[in-house]
Amino acid sequence: MLASGVAVVVCILVFLEMRPKVMGNCPLDLSGSNLTLLSSTCSNKGDRGKCCRYINAFVAVSVARYANMSSNLGVPSGLSDICLHSVSETLELYGVPSNATVFCALGTKIPVTYECMGRITVMQMLESPNFEDVTENCKLPLSEESSCRRCMNASILYLHHLIGAEDNMTLSTCRDATFAALASQGDNVSTFEIATCFFGVQELNVHPVVASDPSSPSLTPEASPSSLPDASPSQLLVGIPSEEHHHPYHLTVIRVGIAVTAVSVFLLIILIFLIHRKSRELGDSENLDKTCWNVFPPQPIQKGQDGPSTFQKFSYKETKRATYNFSTTIGQGGFGTVYKAQFSDGFVAAVKRMNKVSEQGEDEFCREMELLGRLHHRHLVSLRGFCVEKHERFLIYEYMENGSLKDHLHSTGKTPLSWLTRIQIAIDVANALGYQV
Repeated sequence: MLASGVAVVVCILVFLEMRPKVMGNCPLDLSGSNLTLLSSTCSNKGDRGKCCRYINAFVAVSVARYANMSSNLGVPSGLSDICLHSVSETLELYGVPSNATVFCALGTKIPVTYECMGRITVMQMLESPNFEDVTENCKLPLSEESSCRRCMNASILYLHHLIGAEDNMTLSTCRDATFAALASQGDNVSTFEIATCFFGVQELNVHPVVASDPSSPSLTPEASPSSLPDASPSQLLVGIPSEEHHHPYHLTVIRVGIAVTAVSVFLLIILIFLIHRKSRELGDSENLDKTCWNVFPPQPIQKGQDGPSTFQKFSYKETKRATYNFSTTIGQGGFGTVYKAQFSDGFVAAVKRMNKVSEQGEDEFCREMELLGRLHHRHLVSLRGFCVEKHERFLIYEYMENGSLKDHLHSTGKTPLSWLTRIQIAIDVANALGYQV
Protein backbone atom coordinates (compact mmCIF):
# COMPACT_ATOMS: atom_id res chain seq x y z
CA MET A 1 0.00 0.00 0.00
CA LEU A 2 2.85 2.39 0.91
CA ALA A 3 4.64 1.62 -2.33
CA SER A 4 1.46 2.35 -4.30
CA GLY A 5 1.08 5.69 -2.52
CA VAL A 6 4.68 6.67 -3.26
CA ALA A 7 4.18 5.74 -6.93
CA VAL A 8 1.06 7.92 -7.14
CA VAL A 9 2.92 10.88 -5.57
CA VAL A 10 5.83 10.44 -8.02
CA CYS A 11 3.44 10.34 -10.98
CA ILE A 12 1.72 13.52 -9.79
CA LEU A 13 5.06 15.30 -9.41
CA VAL A 14 6.18 14.19 -12.87
CA PHE A 15 2.87 15.37 -14.36
CA LEU A 16 3.19 18.76 -12.67
CA GLU A 17 6.76 19.04 -13.90
CA MET A 18 5.67 18.26 -17.46
CA ARG A 19 2.92 20.90 -17.56
CA PRO A 20 3.66 23.74 -19.99
CA LYS A 21 4.65 26.82 -18.01
CA VAL A 22 6.92 29.80 -18.04
CA MET A 23 10.13 27.90 -18.64
CA GLY A 24 12.85 28.52 -16.04
CA ASN A 25 14.38 31.96 -16.60
CA CYS A 26 12.87 32.13 -20.07
CA PRO A 27 9.87 34.50 -20.28
CA LEU A 28 8.21 32.57 -23.13
CA ASP A 29 4.98 30.83 -22.14
CA LEU A 30 3.75 27.61 -23.80
CA SER A 31 0.77 27.11 -21.49
CA GLY A 32 -2.45 26.11 -23.21
CA SER A 33 -0.59 24.76 -26.24
CA ASN A 34 -1.73 21.39 -27.55
CA LEU A 35 1.69 19.75 -27.26
CA THR A 36 0.14 16.28 -27.25
CA LEU A 37 -1.07 16.84 -30.82
CA LEU A 38 2.38 18.19 -31.72
CA SER A 39 4.02 15.02 -30.39
CA SER A 40 1.67 12.84 -32.41
CA THR A 41 2.29 14.83 -35.59
CA CYS A 42 6.08 14.94 -35.24
CA SER A 43 6.26 11.20 -34.54
CA ASN A 44 5.00 10.58 -38.09
CA LYS A 45 7.96 10.90 -40.46
CA GLY A 46 5.59 11.57 -43.33
CA ASP A 47 4.33 14.78 -41.65
CA ARG A 48 7.66 16.57 -41.20
CA GLY A 49 6.43 19.72 -42.95
CA LYS A 50 3.28 19.82 -40.80
CA CYS A 51 5.39 19.18 -37.69
CA CYS A 52 7.58 22.20 -38.49
CA ARG A 53 4.52 24.41 -39.02
CA TYR A 54 3.15 23.37 -35.60
CA ILE A 55 6.49 24.08 -33.87
CA ASN A 56 6.71 27.43 -35.66
CA ALA A 57 3.15 28.27 -34.61
CA PHE A 58 3.66 27.37 -30.93
CA VAL A 59 6.88 29.38 -30.70
CA ALA A 60 5.25 32.33 -32.49
CA VAL A 61 2.30 32.23 -30.05
CA SER A 62 4.66 32.35 -27.08
CA VAL A 63 6.56 35.28 -28.65
CA ALA A 64 3.26 37.10 -29.27
CA ARG A 65 2.33 36.65 -25.59
CA TYR A 66 5.71 38.07 -24.59
CA ALA A 67 5.24 40.95 -27.05
CA ASN A 68 1.89 41.73 -25.40
CA MET A 69 3.69 42.26 -22.09
CA SER A 70 6.99 43.81 -23.25
CA SER A 71 6.20 45.30 -26.71
CA ASN A 72 9.34 43.52 -28.00
CA LEU A 73 9.27 41.00 -30.86
CA GLY A 74 11.11 38.31 -28.94
CA VAL A 75 13.32 37.76 -25.93
CA PRO A 76 16.56 39.70 -25.29
CA SER A 77 19.64 38.26 -26.98
CA GLY A 78 21.02 37.16 -23.61
CA LEU A 79 18.03 34.86 -23.08
CA SER A 80 17.86 33.48 -26.61
CA ASP A 81 19.94 30.35 -25.97
CA ILE A 82 18.18 29.74 -22.63
CA CYS A 83 14.76 29.93 -24.28
CA LEU A 84 15.76 27.68 -27.17
CA HIS A 85 17.03 25.08 -24.69
CA SER A 86 13.86 25.42 -22.57
CA VAL A 87 11.58 25.07 -25.59
CA SER A 88 13.46 22.00 -26.83
CA GLU A 89 13.38 20.45 -23.37
CA THR A 90 9.63 21.05 -23.01
CA LEU A 91 8.91 19.56 -26.42
CA GLU A 92 10.99 16.48 -25.63
CA LEU A 93 9.14 16.01 -22.34
CA TYR A 94 5.92 15.78 -24.34
CA GLY A 95 7.36 13.16 -26.65
CA VAL A 96 8.44 15.33 -29.59
CA PRO A 97 11.49 13.62 -31.15
CA SER A 98 14.68 15.62 -30.67
CA ASN A 99 15.56 15.24 -34.35
CA ALA A 100 12.30 17.06 -35.22
CA THR A 101 13.56 20.34 -33.73
CA VAL A 102 16.86 19.83 -35.57
CA PHE A 103 15.09 19.11 -38.86
CA CYS A 104 12.83 22.15 -38.44
CA ALA A 105 15.90 24.32 -37.60
CA LEU A 106 14.67 25.61 -34.22
CA GLY A 107 16.82 28.64 -33.49
CA THR A 108 17.59 29.56 -37.12
CA LYS A 109 14.51 29.19 -39.31
CA ILE A 110 12.33 29.25 -36.17
CA PRO A 111 13.94 31.86 -33.89
CA VAL A 112 12.70 33.18 -30.55
CA THR A 113 13.60 36.77 -31.46
CA TYR A 114 12.22 38.44 -34.58
CA GLU A 115 13.95 41.24 -36.43
CA CYS A 116 12.22 42.32 -39.65
CA MET A 117 14.19 44.81 -41.71
CA GLY A 118 15.54 46.46 -38.54
CA ARG A 119 12.19 46.39 -36.73
CA ILE A 120 12.35 44.73 -33.31
CA THR A 121 9.31 46.15 -31.49
CA VAL A 122 5.56 45.86 -31.93
CA MET A 123 5.18 49.61 -32.45
CA GLN A 124 7.75 49.63 -35.24
CA MET A 125 5.80 46.92 -37.06
CA LEU A 126 2.44 48.61 -36.49
CA GLU A 127 3.78 51.90 -37.86
CA SER A 128 5.41 50.32 -40.93
CA PRO A 129 3.89 51.17 -44.34
CA ASN A 130 0.69 49.30 -45.26
CA PHE A 131 0.45 47.41 -41.94
CA GLU A 132 -2.95 49.00 -41.42
CA ASP A 133 -4.17 46.90 -44.36
CA VAL A 134 -3.15 43.75 -42.46
CA THR A 135 -4.92 44.97 -39.32
CA GLU A 136 -8.07 45.81 -41.28
CA ASN A 137 -8.24 42.50 -43.18
CA CYS A 138 -7.28 40.28 -40.23
CA LYS A 139 -10.07 41.29 -37.88
CA LEU A 140 -11.62 38.40 -35.99
CA PRO A 141 -13.25 36.03 -36.53
CA LEU A 142 -10.87 34.27 -38.94
CA SER A 143 -12.44 30.82 -38.62
CA GLU A 144 -14.24 31.27 -41.94
CA GLU A 145 -12.11 30.28 -44.93
CA SER A 146 -12.86 33.48 -46.84
CA SER A 147 -11.86 35.63 -43.84
CA CYS A 148 -8.57 33.77 -43.41
CA ARG A 149 -7.85 33.98 -47.15
CA ARG A 150 -8.43 37.75 -47.10
CA CYS A 151 -6.12 38.12 -44.10
CA MET A 152 -3.34 36.04 -45.71
CA ASN A 153 -3.58 37.92 -49.01
CA ALA A 154 -3.21 41.24 -47.20
CA SER A 155 -0.21 39.89 -45.24
CA ILE A 156 1.51 38.61 -48.40
CA LEU A 157 1.06 41.96 -50.16
CA TYR A 158 2.37 43.77 -47.06
CA LEU A 159 5.48 41.57 -46.88
CA HIS A 160 6.06 41.89 -50.62
CA HIS A 161 6.14 45.69 -50.38
CA LEU A 162 8.15 45.64 -47.14
CA ILE A 163 11.04 43.28 -47.94
CA GLY A 164 11.07 43.24 -51.75
CA ALA A 165 13.42 40.58 -53.13
CA GLU A 166 15.08 39.53 -49.86
CA ASP A 167 15.98 35.89 -49.13
CA ASN A 168 13.55 33.27 -47.85
CA MET A 169 14.88 33.48 -44.29
CA THR A 170 14.01 37.18 -44.11
CA LEU A 171 10.58 36.45 -45.57
CA SER A 172 9.91 33.76 -42.94
CA THR A 173 11.10 35.92 -40.03
CA CYS A 174 9.08 38.93 -41.19
CA ARG A 175 6.03 36.70 -41.57
CA ASP A 176 6.43 35.61 -37.92
CA ALA A 177 7.04 39.21 -36.81
CA THR A 178 3.86 40.29 -38.61
CA PHE A 179 1.90 37.60 -36.76
CA ALA A 180 3.44 38.49 -33.36
CA ALA A 181 2.69 42.21 -33.79
CA LEU A 182 -0.88 41.49 -34.88
CA ALA A 183 -1.61 38.82 -32.24
CA SER A 184 -0.07 40.84 -29.39
CA GLN A 185 -2.99 43.26 -29.65
CA GLY A 186 -5.54 40.61 -28.60
CA ASP A 187 -6.16 38.05 -25.89
CA ASN A 188 -5.05 34.43 -25.62
CA VAL A 189 -7.99 33.02 -27.60
CA SER A 190 -7.54 35.44 -30.49
CA THR A 191 -3.82 34.67 -30.58
CA PHE A 192 -4.49 30.99 -31.24
CA GLU A 193 -7.15 31.85 -33.84
CA ILE A 194 -4.79 34.14 -35.77
CA ALA A 195 -2.03 31.50 -35.55
CA THR A 196 -4.37 28.87 -37.00
CA CYS A 197 -4.88 31.09 -40.04
CA PHE A 198 -1.26 32.24 -40.42
CA PHE A 199 0.39 28.83 -40.12
CA GLY A 200 -2.34 26.64 -41.59
CA VAL A 201 -2.65 24.26 -38.62
CA GLN A 202 -5.64 23.34 -36.46
CA GLU A 203 -6.35 22.69 -32.76
CA LEU A 204 -3.36 24.67 -31.47
CA ASN A 205 -4.82 25.22 -28.03
CA VAL A 206 -6.15 22.82 -25.43
CA HIS A 207 -9.87 23.47 -25.03
CA PRO A 208 -11.05 23.41 -21.39
CA VAL A 209 -13.75 20.86 -20.60
CA VAL A 210 -16.84 22.64 -19.29
CA ALA A 211 -19.36 20.55 -17.37
CA SER A 212 -22.88 20.88 -18.65
CA ASP A 213 -25.59 22.16 -16.33
CA PRO A 214 -28.48 19.67 -16.08
CA SER A 215 -30.82 22.50 -15.16
CA SER A 216 -30.06 24.48 -18.31
CA PRO A 217 -32.69 24.23 -21.04
CA SER A 218 -31.95 22.12 -24.06
CA LEU A 219 -30.99 23.98 -27.25
CA THR A 220 -33.26 21.73 -29.30
CA PRO A 221 -36.26 20.82 -27.15
CA GLU A 222 -38.46 18.08 -28.47
CA ALA A 223 -42.08 18.89 -28.97
CA SER A 224 -44.45 17.10 -26.69
CA PRO A 225 -46.76 14.67 -28.45
CA SER A 226 -49.65 16.28 -26.66
CA SER A 227 -48.89 19.62 -28.31
CA LEU A 228 -49.94 18.29 -31.70
CA PRO A 229 -53.59 18.86 -32.57
CA ASP A 230 -55.85 15.90 -32.29
CA ALA A 231 -56.78 15.71 -35.94
CA SER A 232 -56.89 13.22 -38.72
CA PRO A 233 -54.23 13.24 -41.47
CA SER A 234 -56.69 14.73 -43.94
CA GLN A 235 -57.33 17.66 -41.60
CA LEU A 236 -53.61 18.39 -41.23
CA LEU A 237 -53.18 18.81 -45.01
CA VAL A 238 -54.36 22.41 -45.21
CA GLY A 239 -55.99 23.35 -48.52
CA ILE A 240 -56.65 19.77 -49.70
CA PRO A 241 -60.33 18.92 -49.61
CA SER A 242 -61.61 15.76 -48.06
CA GLU A 243 -61.89 12.71 -50.30
CA GLU A 244 -65.50 12.07 -49.40
CA HIS A 245 -66.65 15.30 -51.03
CA HIS A 246 -64.83 15.11 -54.39
CA HIS A 247 -64.52 12.85 -57.36
CA PRO A 248 -61.40 10.58 -57.44
CA TYR A 249 -60.38 12.19 -60.75
CA HIS A 250 -60.05 15.57 -59.06
CA LEU A 251 -57.97 14.06 -56.29
CA THR A 252 -55.67 12.48 -58.87
CA VAL A 253 -55.16 15.84 -60.60
CA ILE A 254 -54.42 17.50 -57.28
CA ARG A 255 -51.93 14.83 -56.29
CA VAL A 256 -50.19 15.03 -59.67
CA GLY A 257 -50.06 18.81 -59.39
CA ILE A 258 -48.54 18.61 -55.91
CA ALA A 259 -45.98 16.07 -57.10
CA VAL A 260 -45.04 18.18 -60.14
CA THR A 261 -44.77 21.30 -57.98
CA ALA A 262 -42.60 19.52 -55.43
CA VAL A 263 -40.29 18.13 -58.12
CA SER A 264 -40.10 21.55 -59.80
CA VAL A 265 -39.19 23.28 -56.53
CA PHE A 266 -36.60 20.58 -55.80
CA LEU A 267 -35.03 20.93 -59.25
CA LEU A 268 -35.07 24.73 -58.92
CA ILE A 269 -33.23 24.51 -55.60
CA ILE A 270 -30.63 22.20 -57.14
CA LEU A 271 -30.22 24.54 -60.12
CA ILE A 272 -29.76 27.56 -57.87
CA PHE A 273 -27.22 25.64 -55.79
CA LEU A 274 -25.24 24.58 -58.87
CA ILE A 275 -25.28 28.10 -60.32
CA HIS A 276 -24.14 29.54 -56.99
CA ARG A 277 -21.35 27.00 -56.64
CA LYS A 278 -20.20 27.56 -60.24
CA SER A 279 -20.19 31.33 -59.75
CA ARG A 280 -18.22 30.96 -56.55
CA GLU A 281 -15.68 28.69 -58.23
CA LEU A 282 -15.25 31.14 -61.10
CA GLY A 283 -15.01 34.05 -58.66
CA ASP A 284 -12.48 32.26 -56.48
CA SER A 285 -10.44 31.35 -59.55
CA GLU A 286 -10.44 34.95 -60.78
CA ASN A 287 -9.60 36.28 -57.32
CA LEU A 288 -6.78 33.78 -56.93
CA ASP A 289 -5.51 34.65 -60.40
CA LYS A 290 -5.49 38.36 -59.58
CA THR A 291 -4.01 37.78 -56.13
CA CYS A 292 -1.15 35.62 -57.40
CA TRP A 293 -0.45 38.04 -60.23
CA ASN A 294 -0.50 41.08 -57.91
CA VAL A 295 1.71 39.38 -55.34
CA PHE A 296 4.25 38.35 -57.97
CA PRO A 297 4.00 40.74 -60.96
CA PRO A 298 5.94 40.14 -64.19
CA GLN A 299 9.62 40.89 -63.79
CA PRO A 300 12.87 39.81 -65.44
CA ILE A 301 14.16 36.46 -64.26
CA GLN A 302 17.70 35.19 -64.84
CA LYS A 303 17.86 31.94 -66.76
CA GLY A 304 20.69 29.49 -67.04
CA GLN A 305 20.46 28.50 -70.69
CA ASP A 306 18.00 30.56 -72.66
CA GLY A 307 19.08 34.01 -71.55
CA PRO A 308 16.83 36.59 -69.89
CA SER A 309 13.13 35.85 -69.94
CA THR A 310 9.96 36.96 -68.17
CA PHE A 311 7.88 35.26 -65.52
CA GLN A 312 4.45 35.12 -67.12
CA LYS A 313 0.96 33.72 -66.88
CA PHE A 314 0.02 31.08 -69.44
CA SER A 315 -3.55 30.43 -70.47
CA TYR A 316 -5.11 27.03 -69.98
CA LYS A 317 -5.80 26.78 -73.72
CA GLU A 318 -2.20 27.27 -74.78
CA THR A 319 -0.95 25.01 -71.98
CA LYS A 320 -3.28 22.24 -73.13
CA ARG A 321 -2.24 22.73 -76.76
CA ALA A 322 1.48 22.76 -75.88
CA THR A 323 1.16 19.42 -74.07
CA TYR A 324 -0.91 17.88 -76.88
CA ASN A 325 -3.94 17.58 -74.63
CA PHE A 326 -1.77 16.46 -71.69
CA SER A 327 -0.49 13.37 -73.46
CA THR A 328 3.29 14.00 -73.23
CA THR A 329 3.85 12.62 -69.73
CA ILE A 330 7.49 12.62 -68.61
CA GLY A 331 7.11 12.17 -64.86
CA GLN A 332 4.72 11.31 -62.04
CA GLY A 333 5.00 12.24 -58.37
CA GLY A 334 3.06 12.77 -55.18
CA PHE A 335 2.33 16.40 -56.06
CA GLY A 336 1.14 15.81 -59.61
CA THR A 337 2.04 14.85 -63.17
CA VAL A 338 4.76 16.46 -65.29
CA TYR A 339 4.34 16.93 -69.06
CA LYS A 340 6.70 18.09 -71.77
CA ALA A 341 5.28 21.16 -73.52
CA GLN A 342 6.28 23.06 -76.64
CA PHE A 343 4.60 26.44 -76.96
CA SER A 344 3.85 28.25 -80.21
CA ASP A 345 6.90 30.52 -79.88
CA GLY A 346 9.21 27.49 -79.71
CA PHE A 347 9.68 27.62 -75.94
CA VAL A 348 10.06 24.10 -74.51
CA ALA A 349 9.04 23.63 -70.88
CA ALA A 350 8.16 21.06 -68.26
CA VAL A 351 4.58 21.61 -67.07
CA LYS A 352 3.69 20.30 -63.63
CA ARG A 353 -0.04 19.72 -63.27
CA MET A 354 -0.73 19.93 -59.55
CA ASN A 355 -3.08 17.47 -57.94
CA LYS A 356 -6.51 18.91 -57.17
CA VAL A 357 -5.83 21.94 -54.97
CA SER A 358 -8.35 22.43 -52.19
CA GLU A 359 -9.63 25.88 -51.38
CA GLN A 360 -7.56 25.81 -48.17
CA GLY A 361 -4.38 25.36 -50.21
CA GLU A 362 -4.89 28.19 -52.70
CA ASP A 363 -3.01 30.79 -50.65
CA GLU A 364 -0.22 28.28 -50.08
CA PHE A 365 -0.04 27.80 -53.88
CA CYS A 366 0.47 31.56 -54.33
CA ARG A 367 3.14 31.70 -51.63
CA GLU A 368 4.94 28.67 -53.08
CA MET A 369 4.87 30.21 -56.54
CA GLU A 370 6.28 33.47 -55.19
CA LEU A 371 9.10 31.72 -53.34
CA LEU A 372 9.99 29.48 -56.29
CA GLY A 373 10.06 32.50 -58.57
CA ARG A 374 12.63 34.16 -56.32
CA LEU A 375 15.07 31.23 -56.40
CA HIS A 376 17.70 31.75 -59.11
CA HIS A 377 20.68 29.38 -59.13
CA ARG A 378 22.55 27.54 -61.84
CA HIS A 379 21.82 24.21 -60.13
CA LEU A 380 18.09 24.85 -59.64
CA VAL A 381 15.42 24.46 -62.32
CA SER A 382 13.92 27.89 -63.03
CA LEU A 383 10.22 28.61 -62.68
CA ARG A 384 9.06 30.32 -65.89
CA GLY A 385 5.37 30.87 -65.19
CA PHE A 386 2.05 29.49 -64.02
CA CYS A 387 -1.46 28.74 -65.18
CA VAL A 388 -4.72 28.91 -63.21
CA GLU A 389 -8.03 27.60 -64.55
CA LYS A 390 -10.87 27.00 -62.12
CA HIS A 391 -9.41 24.36 -59.77
CA GLU A 392 -6.55 23.45 -62.12
CA ARG A 393 -3.08 24.65 -61.10
CA PHE A 394 0.02 24.43 -63.30
CA LEU A 395 3.64 25.42 -62.72
CA ILE A 396 5.79 25.88 -65.84
CA TYR A 397 9.48 25.07 -65.35
CA GLU A 398 12.52 25.21 -67.56
CA TYR A 399 12.79 21.92 -69.47
CA MET A 400 15.88 19.76 -68.75
CA GLU A 401 16.39 17.92 -72.01
CA ASN A 402 18.98 15.51 -70.62
CA GLY A 403 16.45 13.92 -68.29
CA SER A 404 16.60 13.33 -64.57
CA LEU A 405 19.37 11.88 -62.45
CA LYS A 406 17.14 8.88 -61.73
CA ASP A 407 17.01 8.07 -65.44
CA HIS A 408 20.81 8.07 -65.75
CA LEU A 409 21.27 5.94 -62.63
CA HIS A 410 18.56 3.33 -63.14
CA SER A 411 17.58 3.20 -66.83
CA THR A 412 19.08 0.20 -68.63
CA GLY A 413 19.48 2.07 -71.91
CA LYS A 414 21.64 4.85 -70.46
CA THR A 415 25.43 4.85 -70.40
CA PRO A 416 26.61 4.45 -66.78
CA LEU A 417 27.91 7.66 -65.24
CA SER A 418 31.58 7.80 -64.29
CA TRP A 419 32.51 8.23 -60.66
CA LEU A 420 33.96 11.65 -61.39
CA THR A 421 30.64 12.73 -62.91
CA ARG A 422 28.72 11.32 -59.93
CA ILE A 423 30.92 13.20 -57.47
CA GLN A 424 30.40 16.43 -59.42
CA ILE A 425 26.62 15.84 -59.40
CA ALA A 426 26.69 15.30 -55.63
CA ILE A 427 28.63 18.56 -55.18
CA ASP A 428 26.19 20.46 -57.41
CA VAL A 429 23.20 19.05 -55.52
CA ALA A 430 24.80 20.06 -52.21
CA ASN A 431 25.32 23.59 -53.57
CA ALA A 432 21.69 23.79 -54.61
CA LEU A 433 20.47 22.55 -51.23
CA GLY A 434 22.78 24.97 -49.45
CA TYR A 435 21.42 27.85 -51.53
CA GLN A 436 17.81 26.97 -50.68
CA VAL A 437 18.57 26.74 -46.99
